[in-house]
Parts: sequence; structure tokens; C-alpha cells
Amino acid sequence: MNKSEFVYNGEMVESSWEQAGDTIKVTVGEKTFELQPFGDHHYLAQFNGKKRKVAVVRNKDTYYIDIDSVLLEVREPSEEGVAGAAGDQAAEKDKVFAPMPGKIVKIMVAVGDDVTEKQHLLIVEAMKMENPVLAKANGKVKAVNFEEGDQVDTETPLIELELNEE
Repeated sequence: MNKSEFVYNGEMVESSWEQAGDTIKVTVGEKTFELQPFGDHHYLAQFNGKKRKVAVVRNKDTYYIDIDSVLLEVREPSEEGVAGAAGDQAAEKDKVFAPMPGKIVKIMVAVGDDVTEKQHLLIVEAMKMENPVLAKANGKVKAVNFEEGDQVDTETPLIELELNEE
């Protein structure tokens, strides 16, 4: 059995997994479920009596997990511990980054538009799944750094905001 720890929502979570034939048995915290691979980075997961499609991709110390179009971001613990694991991007509410490397398929805002926290700004396609990218704060669009069809990474801001005074 393989054991590891990950940071999810700023908290350390213990996990373990073992492979038995084609099935991977995963335990996260107190919950256990089974994964069956079907293609690159794609799995069928059995939990709570239901089957769900799961896609997983790793970029540096972060795993991006898409479960039925719900995107989870799970990080390996950093040398600095849980507080430093979220990275500098989490503190930059005026910059919007892609959740994972992919292609921009739709931009929903333009320079000068007012946006609200959690508003959909654009859609990035990765692993054959469309992932909405949301505003982290209220503000006005200062810059849109890419165009539809561009390949993007997680290091360069896609959109820059001028934050509203609060």
C-alpha cells in the first residue's frame, strides 16, 4: 500500500492507494473508492454507489482532478508546510490563472468590463474537459493577455483585474 499526504483547501489530508489487477483502491481521509482506468489520465470511480468519470493531470506539485466537471486542485506538501503550499498565485486576487495547462476555448469578458467574485471569465479546455475560470474578487478587467485558441500554462496570468476598493 502506498501512502502520501496532500494539501486540499489548505488542510493536510492523508491518502493511500493500492492496485489490484486493473482496479486502483484509493482511500482519502475516511473515504475509500475504486478507480478503473480507461484511457490516458481518465478513470471510472465507484463511490457512494454511483460511477463517476474522473480525469487527473499533474503539473509540478499539483494534481488537477475533474470529477463529473467539478475541478479539484490537490497539492503535495511544500517544504514550507501547509501555509506555503498554496503558492503565490492564491494571494494574487488581481490576476487570474489557468487551473491547468490547456487551450482557451471561450473568453467571456473584455477590457473595461466590471466583474464580480466567482463570475465566469473564460473557459480553458484540458483533458477533453471544459473548465470555467472564475474571478477571485470584484473589479474591472484591466488586461486580457490571451485570445481564444491560445495554449496557456498555469504560470502566466490570463486576465488582470483592477480590484474594487473594499
